[in-house]
Formats: sequence, structure tokens, C-alpha cells
Amino acid sequence: MKLHDQDQIRSIFEEVYPDNVRGRDLSAYADMYTEDALWMPPNGPDRCGIPDILEGFADTIANQDIDPIFTAEEIEVKGDCGYVIGISLATIRPKDGSPSRQVKYRALWLMKKDCDRWKISRQIWNVKP
Repeated sequence: MKLHDQDQIRSIFEEVYPDNVRGRDLSAYADMYTEDALWMPPNGPDRCGIPDILEGFADTIANQDIDPIFTAEEIEVKGDCGYVIGISLATIRPKDGSPSRQVKYRALWLMKKDCDRWKISRQIWNVKP
């Protein structure tokens, strides 16, 4: 069971989340979080709860497209809680036509199983050189 849970968390981190960011799908993005989730981006205010997180995500993608590639480096599961640590290399394309840039992030997500589905409970990431 633990391996199955780790595989589900890896899929959310490496496939589902990046697809939802690329697709700019607010509904699908919201569905990845617990109701009381905490979203802690670099250089921005923390966001608590799905409506607040969606506002932050919408602000983030308003003037740019983001194409992230996530790689999980460590996943641990203890019952209905787990975490994933990994790296994201994101290509950011401003909508104003200015040059795209690549940004590397280190991410730590705390996950909770909610109705037999893994969801993001706490999400923090920071920019790496």
C-alpha cells in the first residue's frame, strides 16, 4: 500500500500538477488542495484555503505562461499523511512578448489523504540558483 501511495503522490507532483499549471485550469488546480491548504510561494504572501490559493494562482498566471517540469526526489508516507520534496525547472513566458526565462525551484509539499485521494495540504517552494 505504501508504494501505491508513493506512486500516487509522485503522479500528482510530476504529472497532474504541471499539467494543471500549463493548462491554466483553475478548477483542476483547486481540486489538488485540501480545504485548509496553505500555499507559500517565494516573494509573495501566503495563501490559506482554496479560494485564496486560486486568487494567488490566477495572479501568478495572469501575465505569463508557466511550463514546469517537476522531479520528485524524496517521498514518504505515514498513514494518511505524506510529503514530497523535489525540484522544478520552469520555463516562464511573459505574455508581453519579452524573452522567456528558466527558473529552478525547490519544493516541499505536505500531503493528506482525503476521501482516498492524495491532496496538497501545505506547499512551499523557493527559488534556487
